[in-house]
Amino acid sequence: MILLGKIAVGMAGAALAGVGILCSEGMVQVKVTQKEPAGHHINVIAPAVLCPLAAHFVPRRDLADASRQIEPWLPLVRAALDGLSDTGDVVLVEVREPGEHVEVAKSGGSIVVDVDDPAESVHVAVPIRAIAGTVDQIAVAKSTPQ
Repeated sequence: MILLGKIAVGMAGAALAGVGILCSEGMVQVKVTQKEPAGHHINVIAPAVLCPLAAHFVPRRDLADASRQIEPWLPLVRAALDGLSDTGDVVLVEVREPGEHVEVAKSGGSIVVDVDDPAESVHVAVPIRAIAGTVDQIAVAKSTPQ
């Protein structure tokens, strides 16, 4: 009976460690709310570590064009992401028009995009570390055969 208890504790510890690894990069959130009476409400929260991981498993030939296009911009993209990581919360872009509002901001360790118009509200938050990891995966695609 003691052996079964130790096995259960070991399995619980492994599961907890797995959850910790999945959540270590933060979470990506996508929330869409349609404002019509029968509108849909979608809220997806996923571990951010899945972003660069998914890019890693995309066939390199499918990312080769994106890799070539991003290559000249990589130093700028990396400097911008590093700078955003080091700065406090800030609104990067805000557009207000009658009935519409769009805001792109750095909040905590994430880039947050909020769009509100008469038809729907959209909220997307992605950790900067996940963006950087995904950009790195795209960047190596042209030089790595698969």
